[in-house]
Amino acid sequence: MIWYAETRRRRMVQIVGDLAMALWVYGWVRIGLWAQDQLGALARPADPLRDAGTSLSDRMNDVAGTIGEVPLVGNDLTGPFTGAAGVGDNLVAAGDNLQSSVDQVALWTGLAIAGVPIVVVFALWLTLRVRFARRAARVAHVRDNPDFLELLALRGLVNTKVDKLSKMSPGLIQGWRAGDPAVQEHLAAHELRRVGLRPARLWR
Repeated sequence: MIWYAETRRRRMVQIVGDLAMALWVYGWVRIGLWAQDQLGALARPADPLRDAGTSLSDRMNDVAGTIGEVPLVGNDLTGPFTGAAGVGDNLVAAGDNLQSSVDQVALWTGLAIAGVPIVVVFALWLTLRVRFARRAARVAHVRDNPDFLELLALRGLVNTKVDKLSKMSPGLIQGWRAGDPAVQEHLAAHELRRVGLRPARLWR
């Protein structure tokens, strides 16, 4: 029957849409992570900078300690070496700052690259899903009420394209005009399936 095919088609569209949304999110997350890694590579000079600073600081502190042991003048001669050790400490701090800054930029850039397209498409997808759910909810509360059978049949008639109506059943329009219960159930069931609901079993 045409309405069964229409229902299956709508469900397949929903499933494909959900899968496409999941793939979209996954793809942009991967792109965001890739961008973060590429930008994070800019922090590579921070490692040799820290290493050089640590090495300089350690050596100058060792020299200052050795010279400080010289009697009488040792303490006076350590100044330049402790100063040089401070320069090494500054190099370490500069390396840390470079690493931190690049990491922050890489993180926020990756989030922006992945987040913007995900949020935009997710908002559209969620809007469509919420709209579908609300439409189904409006119909669900009258589904099992026989008094609304004619209304559901009318909705099914109005919401179906003319070419599809002609394929659903011979004499469908005439049967609806005549108030044929079987035709009304047919159309009502078609409308329920159109919004993702199962037909009621209490019409008769």
